[in-house]
Amino acid sequence: MEQEDGSAAAAAEQPAGGAEEQLAGDLLHHFERVLYSDPLIDEVGFLHPTQFNSLGCGQDGDSAPQDSELQRRYFWCRDHKLAISAEILPELYRAARDAYYSSRNAPLPPTHLMSHTKALLVLCPDLLTAWNSRKRVLSKEYDFTKLKDELQLCALILSYSPKNESTWSHRRWVLKQLAEHHQDMAELVEKESVLVKELAERSKMNYRAWRHRCWLIPYMTRKQVLDELKKSTRWSELHVADNCCFHYRRSLLLALLDSRLENREDSLCWESETYLLWKEELRWNEMLIRRYQGRESLWNHRRFLSLWWIQQLLAVEETCSSMTSQVDLFITQEICLLSECLNDPADEFEESHAQGELSALYILWISKQVPAVNGKLKEGLHSVSIRGLKDMLVRACRPEKTRLWMNVLSLADPSQ
Repeated sequence: MEQEDGSAAAAAEQPAGGAEEQLAGDLLHHFERVLYSDPLIDEVGFLHPTQFNSLGCGQDGDSAPQDSELQRRYFWCRDHKLAISAEILPELYRAARDAYYSSRNAPLPPTHLMSHTKALLVLCPDLLTAWNSRKRVLSKEYDFTKLKDELQLCALILSYSPKNESTWSHRRWVLKQLAEHHQDMAELVEKESVLVKELAERSKMNYRAWRHRCWLIPYMTRKQVLDELKKSTRWSELHVADNCCFHYRRSLLLALLDSRLENREDSLCWESETYLLWKEELRWNEMLIRRYQGRESLWNHRRFLSLWWIQQLLAVEETCSSMTSQVDLFITQEICLLSECLNDPADEFEESHAQGELSALYILWISKQVPAVNGKLKEGLHSVSIRGLKDMLVRACRPEKTRLWMNVLSLADPSQ
């Protein structure tokens, strides 16, 4: 009797399991058809069923009754925007994964593999194996249209997962394929730069997006590098705590130095474009430091600018003698900036305290990186509140490092 009951239960479970598999297969088939019917989808969202029901009918047009039911309950696509009910995500993902594994080594046309991987990666973009399968298909024959579609797929995934490293890596691979067959990359680079800017607005401190933008610099013309430097100025002013953008500006400046060497421009000339550009960048950076207190990203950027600037000024003084030392003038300006930062009035957010610490560490950094200016630094520090600087160093440095820095700048008390 128990055996008959067990057989009946198993027979009842089998049709139920078959029905679930059939439903999952139908969902995947419909999902792939939605992606194929609108290749310009640029945003995707996974909504709770209650949110999804408020969207109403998903698509216009005639369709089979079963497809209409699936569309009404689980999918919504309009104006190149796609919404999927979170209710079906587990079943849809498993169906897409199983379909991909089945088609990976099967003797099927590549279109099947590309369709399954596209559906799978929209649901889970971290699957490197699926990305590699798409690379293998695209590598067999160069097709500009397919590579453009691949960029569209990456943009779609990044719209909801802007920090996904696998997607950024695949996007760079696609751009490399395009660069091998196209000499002029200006238009593509411009579009990529716009995309990164939009994603950076949505996702703060997006290191991967900014790194992708830095990766594009070798493909830029000199004019584009200059334009990018100008366009990123306003964004940097509005996001002074985001070090990624300042790192991007440093990469642009280094690219300009490389192009200067290729063009044999004399950077030691006071009227050279590089000299004027660097001087303006230092002035702009100082303005931001005074306006936004205690921002480490601004001081890090100044370290980069000052190091190159001092090295160039020293090189100038070696080749041309002058009554006025430009290095001494610059060090004096930096000492004045330090003095102002140390004497800023206290505030409730302790930003002036952080500003003083960062300015003191900046001066210590210069003394370490450019030993040639140590004498001028020690001389200039006599005009600063020594007690204030000592107190700031005690707070900013670890105890075992404080006395070392005091000795370096000749601030140590001989009686101790």
